[in-house]
Amino acid sequence: MVLNYLAIMSGSAVLLTFGIIFLLFRKKKFREILKYVTIGFFVAFLDIIVEYLGTTTHHWVYHESIYFLFNFIPVELFFLFFSAGVLLRFIFLNINKIKMPIKSNAIFYILILLTALEYVREIYQNTNPSMLPLAVLIGLWGVLNIPERDREGSLILALIAAGADWLSETVIISSGSYGYSGGFSLHIPIIYGLFTLGLLAVIGKLHKLDNFLDSPIISNLLKLFGVYRDKYTKKIVKAKDLVADKIRDKTTDLIRRTNKVFDKR
Repeated sequence: MVLNYLAIMSGSAVLLTFGIIFLLFRKKKFREILKYVTIGFFVAFLDIIVEYLGTTTHHWVYHESIYFLFNFIPVELFFLFFSAGVLLRFIFLNINKIKMPIKSNAIFYILILLTALEYVREIYQNTNPSMLPLAVLIGLWGVLNIPERDREGSLILALIAAGADWLSETVIISSGSYGYSGGFSLHIPIIYGLFTLGLLAVIGKLHKLDNFLDSPIISNLLKLFGVYRDKYTKKIVKAKDLVADKIRDKTTDLIRRTNKVFDKR
């Protein structure tokens, strides 16, 4: 007997969802139940649209199900994504109560590093890699780290960068100056826009360089360098003059000897 893993996954998710709804029912939070059900149906509806477009155009196919919606979509997916919406809202509302052992920026740095290494590996394996996953992570990190007061302006600049890339590349490619092996697609200007968000976040963090330079250790080192700067400069000049004098003496001695040889002849 072949196990229907999709049915097992959706059944497990439904049990968790039922547990959440039951707890809310016991607390008589009927409005919250309505919100959970609404988000569940919303996520399930979006997935059904995606699944219908994908399966009817044969981009992917499902081979087993208890029942197929529209003859292509397993009914288990409806329950799975309905439950996913409910569980996502539950986690979202309670995640702040959990003390995270690691900061979000550190998570992004690790993911960006791993994705960049994977991108390099795919390049050397000639497997037609895409920079989009790396760009998405950098863009998300950028949005997270751009101050709220600058966020709207940064998004506008990112859209302008993406639009400028699309326009310029369309013109240049049409002129025959260069082309892409897989063809020019919309994900390329999107990558530029996402990278722009990351760059704007870096620009916004340059103030931390001031904090670094103002730190006690760096300040003391700079002061120390300033105190002894004249002393070291004089030593360097003295050494340079000493070398120049030796070269001049050697040159003068060589010329004197050469003149003596010519005089004897």
